[in-house]
Amino acid sequence: MYQLLIVDDQPDLVDDLAANLPWNTVGIGLVHKAYSAQEALDVVAAHPVDVVITDIRMPGLSGLDLIERIRASWSKIRCILLSGYDDFEYAKRALQHRANDYLLKPAEDAELLEAVARAVGDIEAQWNEIASFRNALQSVKENLPIVRTHLLADLLSGRRIAPPELREKLELLELPFPLESHCCLLLLRLEDHFHMYNGTDLALMEYAVANMAEEIFGDAYRLWHLKDDHEYMVFLLSPKAEPAAPADPRQEEIELKASQLQHYIKLYLKGTASALISRFGRFPDDVPSLYDGSVLAFRQQIGAERELLLSMSDAPMREQPNSLTQLSEPPTIRHLLEAGRWDALEQKLDAVFDELETRFGHSHEHILETYFLVVGAFASSIHKSKRWMADVFGDEFERVAAGAQFHTIQQLREWTGRIARKYRAAMASESQDSRSGIVRQVQEYVHEHLGEASLQSIAERVHLNPSYLSKVYKLETGEGISDFLFRLKMEQAAHKLRATHDKIYEIAASLGYQKTSYFIKVFKEKYGVTPQEYRDARGDAP
Repeated sequence: MYQLLIVDDQPDLVDDLAANLPWNTVGIGLVHKAYSAQEALDVVAAHPVDVVITDIRMPGLSGLDLIERIRASWSKIRCILLSGYDDFEYAKRALQHRANDYLLKPAEDAELLEAVARAVGDIEAQWNEIASFRNALQSVKENLPIVRTHLLADLLSGRRIAPPELREKLELLELPFPLESHCCLLLLRLEDHFHMYNGTDLALMEYAVANMAEEIFGDAYRLWHLKDDHEYMVFLLSPKAEPAAPADPRQEEIELKASQLQHYIKLYLKGTASALISRFGRFPDDVPSLYDGSVLAFRQQIGAERELLLSMSDAPMREQPNSLTQLSEPPTIRHLLEAGRWDALEQKLDAVFDELETRFGHSHEHILETYFLVVGAFASSIHKSKRWMADVFGDEFERVAAGAQFHTIQQLREWTGRIARKYRAAMASESQDSRSGIVRQVQEYVHEHLGEASLQSIAERVHLNPSYLSKVYKLETGEGISDFLFRLKMEQAAHKLRATHDKIYEIAASLGYQKTSYFIKVFKEKYGVTPQEYRDARGDAP
């Protein structure tokens, strides 16, 4: 159901329309009320309003000014104007501000309901179009290179994607890589001459290299590439025709083509490149290990040398120690800490330590690896939150400062659990202190500027989104900001009626009420008597 806001400086009219029309029959589930344009802006800032019905002529901001501001900040809201003036200039400005309807007062109930129904229909049509599969598909196609890069990055990092989901993604992204097909990686490092480029110029050079690789390998291989965090251009290669032999198919052919690629890069782009070809594996399961092994081999066997070509099929096979997959598989410990996802963090740590016990139960090196990554993740997150580790961890910080002195997985597991709980408690305390500070700022501002205070002006003062501010204030105090403002204004009004000779219209204006009649109405609703009756009944008035 949608939300409607009715705005008019005649409170009785607003109340009557809100209460007596069957808004639910045109898709409206909640009706908000405002008696001025400024109050309407506060409502819109705090609630997900979908349709606004507003009078044109109001004190202060007019209805036309109101929809102009709504259009500037909340472009999806539909606006319906009511006017008692059959004036072409009003209609013209209404059209300029893209009002959905322009109705003359007094509008029939059926007219209003039909106008709101049309507005709701427009909203539904727009969001259906935005959310339509065709639009989503078109958006994906327009951004194919970026989306393809993100998916390949996920596969290289070891992210596990269920086969049906991966097949669907590959088909959508027009990537003809069959599951379980043979594949290998080509890592390319652009070297001399390319260091002179940066930004767009370097991107153009890399684009040219990718086109050259497509030209050289494309007749016999499927290609999929990205630039990784190590500044390597990484090409995933898969033969278009599956080989008969299972062991390292077409390795010599790939080496020849990689050599050609180096040659043409030097000939046409005037720079050198080193290349490394991984062993063959199966797509996608072996892709992470092929990538990790290739990066390690590039660093160890090519290093700072220039214009080399290394094939992993020439390197002697030896058992690799491997690292814990749970430590690197997204979401990482650091990401979960920074997002404050404490339950997910607990599950992640359980998975890390379960893998550590199952696969590397007797490896002190893997205990060290886990310790250093955990400490690094906590240190990074704590420092980003502008805190010191010693303040967060307390006595436990001594073990960090002393270095890794854990001899069993259980010791490290228990210690990690303790520091996680300490960090969570520290962040909860900081959040509580922050919210309390916001409440103090709000109350100080309102007491000093009661006459002009509104949700919008308060939000601007404390530099927060109005909707978020409303929720925080209600969470901390149990009272909404609008209720707080109203209570304070009524208390101040009652005090002035008792303690001063100020006229009632002067008291109303000092409290931000532009219409004295409306001030009298809300005062009577609060105290059961009019302001004058309240004053007359007080013998202690001056």
